[in-house]
Amino acid sequence: MKHFVINLDRAPERLADTAKLFADAGLAFERVPAVDARAMSDAERRRTAPPVRFYLANARRVRPGEIACTLSHRKAWDAAFAGGEAVAAVFEDDVFFEPDGLRALLADAERTNDPAVPTVWLLHRGMPRPAREPAGTWYDLLATRDVGRSWCAHAYALNAAAGRRLAELLTPMAVPCDAWSTFARRGVRVLVASRPCARTRGDDSTIPRPQNGLWRFRLVQKAYWLRYRLAFRLDLLLRRISGR
Repeated sequence: MKHFVINLDRAPERLADTAKLFADAGLAFERVPAVDARAMSDAERRRTAPPVRFYLANARRVRPGEIACTLSHRKAWDAAFAGGEAVAAVFEDDVFFEPDGLRALLADAERTNDPAVPTVWLLHRGMPRPAREPAGTWYDLLATRDVGRSWCAHAYALNAAAGRRLAELLTPMAVPCDAWSTFARRGVRVLVASRPCARTRGDDSTIPRPQNGLWRFRLVQKAYWLRYRLAFRLDLLLRRISGR
């Protein structure tokens, strides 16, 4: 399995820290030059993420960094599967991971991969947990009954089918590229590690997070998250009814 690290050209210090981490773990990686939001024109941003479409889905304006981040991850998926790989791992350049845990999880993902089923394996901390402690290596994100508020894409693996499906769901872009709950409800099997092995190093994000528009109002935020929770529970009910 190949490993890919997304890194901005103007952030060499982050790449150096990540390279040391991989070297200490005895793992090789390929760098994917990240798309720089500063280099994108307004027309390019609007074409990638139509403002009205994004606002209706998220009750706030899209941030330029989110657009660039999504395009960067798409570049990583293209690079990952250009050579016919079945499964690949993608990391952001502020990742920290436990080498033994990472190897075990990636090996299990590769071993259990079904090429016909678009699948993402999330390796990082911060995802919602199921009501009962999971017994296996992975649990399905839809089984948590809750979207959670900690979306991130620091470390994950995916198969080629998921790379294609995610690209479809993000063209045009209506949600951030780490909206795993949305993808889980639209044909992507999202599995979360029961014992996650990755987190961020605590570096400052390259995507600023100002509040804007209706998102400043707590009532709007509550309604937004309630909608996702209800959708999750409906999905869970339909899965139980269908016996899946």
